[in-house]
Amino acid sequence: MNNAHFPVFANLVACLTALAIFGCSSSDGGGAASGGQGSGGKGSAGALGNSGNAGNSLGDGGAASGGAPSSGAGQGGSGIAGTPGAGGSNSSGGAPTAGASSGGTAAAGATGVGGGTSGASGAGGATTACPATTLKVGDNNSSVMSGGESRTFIVRIPTGYTGTSPVPVVIDFHPLGGTGSSQESSSGWKAKCDSVGCIAVFPDSSASKGANAWNAGYCCNEAQKNKVDDVQFARDIIKYLQANTCADPKRIYASGGSNGGGMTYRMACEAADVIAAVAPVDFRCVTGTDPLASAGSVTAANNTACSCKLPRPLSVIAWDEKADTSIVPYAGGQTPNLKTDCPPTGSCVGIGFPSAEVNAATWASFNKCTDSGATDPNNSLCKTWSSCQGGTQVSLCSTTSGGHLAVYSNASAKFTDTAWNGLKTQALP
Repeated sequence: MNNAHFPVFANLVACLTALAIFGCSSSDGGGAASGGQGSGGKGSAGALGNSGNAGNSLGDGGAASGGAPSSGAGQGGSGIAGTPGAGGSNSSGGAPTAGASSGGTAAAGATGVGGGTSGASGAGGATTACPATTLKVGDNNSSVMSGGESRTFIVRIPTGYTGTSPVPVVIDFHPLGGTGSSQESSSGWKAKCDSVGCIAVFPDSSASKGANAWNAGYCCNEAQKNKVDDVQFARDIIKYLQANTCADPKRIYASGGSNGGGMTYRMACEAADVIAAVAPVDFRCVTGTDPLASAGSVTAANNTACSCKLPRPLSVIAWDEKADTSIVPYAGGQTPNLKTDCPPTGSCVGIGFPSAEVNAATWASFNKCTDSGATDPNNSLCKTWSSCQGGTQVSLCSTTSGGHLAVYSNASAKFTDTAWNGLKTQALP
């Protein structure tokens, strides 16, 4: 290298180092243009002049011209003074410009020594400011008013959460007779979200109107009879998260077991605008009409259990237990020992369920999957339809864990690992 150019090279290295240290980014930012860096929009270093270099720019998301830092269209910060070049005549660092949104104060570049050329523009993407929060890492007992009553839920903030960048959310619904706390202790989502960095939410069903049940459709108990709007409750939870955490609004997922699995399907059917994908356990979609209300058997032809008008394809990673023959039968049928179908004007009778395979095929049809499903290479328990619209998938993971909801305690089934691998690839359009 020519020793005469060594100061110029050193200054360029210093400029790039400063960019790495002081830049600000956002996961929701736009792309970079000609030397800028998107996702928050960092200005780039000025290009080399004939005998010196222009001042650099580190405004939070804006164009740098002649070493002039500017606050960007998203969230501006203080510009960093330009680095002097070596030799030649003086050139001004340039004037700062104000950001179009919440820009901070940009500092004028220092006088560059040497005729440097303008720096390339960095196209700053839009930033999403994370709200201030009083929620702590770990469990937070929270509540919102929904449907005229105070509804409660646990928000678990994962270790390592900083509140500065958006993170995904899993809302996990408990089974009939359960609570958010009991679901947190049993489902595995607490440990999984702690591990991968998602916020886990464990809601409680209505205490005054629901009798520890979710209104999942034609099930269950007082929640159905009293027409509790649990979908609205879930929407109110999401609004709470957006006001109090840095939840990513495009990556909110639902899961749940038994009656909570039915609630998960209902979220898929009626809240696809806020839920990106779902992972229900040991239940079927019961948003429509009980297939045994006027028929003695459940077949694909009379399957009216799941009535959805989806605004878009939506991934479903479903888990069903083959050994379950009496609570939610894998092969479908009525459950005389589980009398939870309580219409507003009728008595509680046994629920009729479609089979797990019919239920999965129904969702493959909803998502317009063109393949016939194949064994998942990552988990042999799962049959997955992967050629579906919108990059979605439908999986039926069939376990032999020993009974209803036994998959939660069966580590070899890899429930949360497999479910998370399917969920995390999905985001709202």
